[in-house]
Amino acid sequence: MKTILFITSLFFTATVSAQNVQTFTLRELPTKPVNELLTRGMISGEQGTIGYFTYKKGAVVPTHQYSNEQYSLITKGSVKVNILDKEYIVKAGQGMIIPPNVPHSFTALEDDTIDIDFFSPARKDWIEGKDNYYQKK
Repeated sequence: MKTILFITSLFFTATVSAQNVQTFTLRELPTKPVNELLTRGMISGEQGTIGYFTYKKGAVVPTHQYSNEQYSLITKGSVKVNILDKEYIVKAGQGMIIPPNVPHSFTALEDDTIDIDFFSPARKDWIEGKDNYYQKK
């Protein structure tokens, strides 16, 4: 009986784990224009969200904040990030971690800048379509 229960639990665990696996290609994520100079692709799991941003030079993500921790990696181009009273220039191959509830903004310094962001926990405002801070001036 113990053997049957053990095998059943292994099968159940493998089945549940396989159901939660997602694969994706960053450049093939469905994208949304968030303003005239910026597009965003995204995918979420249970515990986090990945954002794939493509900026044109001068694109601005206005000052905003949220309860998520943010990990940003610039893979092409560069951005200026303002956090509180400090300015950071982040270039291709560099990244930063922004703690939760810290006001910040991004400005693209080059055309075709690529920014890959990871957020924990998952970005419910993006998932629910309630992220309206991109429209601020």
